[in-house]
Amino acid sequence: KGENILEEGKDSPNVFILKDGNVIVTADGNELCKVNTPGTIFGEISVLLDSNHTATVTAEEQTTFYVVDDLLSYFENNPTSCLKVAQTLATRVMNMNNHFLEIKHEIKQMQEDASASKSSGLLALVEKMDQFWGQDIL
Repeated sequence: KGENILEEGKDSPNVFILKDGNVIVTADGNELCKVNTPGTIFGEISVLLDSNHTATVTAEEQTTFYVVDDLLSYFENNPTSCLKVAQTLATRVMNMNNHFLEIKHEIKQMQEDASASKSSGLLALVEKMDQFWGQDIL
């Protein structure tokens, strides 16, 4: 509990696939989401782009992961997994695009309606951001 699995700004050759437990994903000190969906992958972006981690993943309780220490070799031996990761990443991009469009429309509506409250649909949109992180890849 409380252990960082991945740390933002650091690099690691490993990719982690959630087997069981709960994690919190943060970036720039802000919580992005909580994840408990088995099969959720972490660390793939930094491995695929050969860059530092874009977020910190912290175990919220006793958590178990499958660890892939050479993702490219794993993909060569398991092409179906490569396709699942690609689909997960494509789904995340599509969902982020949709959320950005919704936020843009909400902001435009707020600008047009000066009486809109701060607790309008923006909070609901931000809460939806959790939905796309838990895509199952197993």
